[in-house]
Amino acid sequence: MITANVTAYLCMEQLPELKSVTRKGITTPRKQPRYDLVAFAGYWGALDKLKNYKGQLYFNLIPTDKNEYRKQDGTTPEYYLQCTPAKSKSINFSGIRFQYENGKETAFASGEPSINEKLKGGIINPMYNQRNDAFLFIFSNNMERLEIVIIENGRTLIDAYRKQLAIGGMDEVLNSLQRQAKMAKVL
Repeated sequence: MITANVTAYLCMEQLPELKSVTRKGITTPRKQPRYDLVAFAGYWGALDKLKNYKGQLYFNLIPTDKNEYRKQDGTTPEYYLQCTPAKSKSINFSGIRFQYENGKETAFASGEPSINEKLKGGIINPMYNQRNDAFLFIFSNNMERLEIVIIENGRTLIDAYRKQLAIGGMDEVLNSLQRQAKMAKVL
């Protein structure tokens, strides 16, 4: 079994008070789910660079098929997690590629940060120094909760780590991270 060097764990949730948005006095449901950081364990250098002006960290889940400019082939992830760091436009935290079992999507997915020093529009990549790291994503069945496990230098083996996670090979590590996680200041 491959041992992953886990550096951080994030627990994100769709908060009930943020499931809708009010514009010009009209409240409507969000078009894309928003996941706010509620607990974390460990350290990952790029996280502070991804926070907004209020010091919040949240991601919007964007389906790939909503963007007609993205290529639609076998390497295209099903979703993207986007964030809006302070002093920046929205950037992709990661694409999300799900684990499939018997032709069905499971709750387990993986992704990685961009390897480009500059992103679309000339934005400096806040995760460039961590470009060889990788992410494991665990979605709850109702997609209300998202857990992210960050693996240092895991980029080349991320598919193996995702499969290992799916068969329970990382349960002990995940349980330990969940126990260590501290509540994050939300809102």
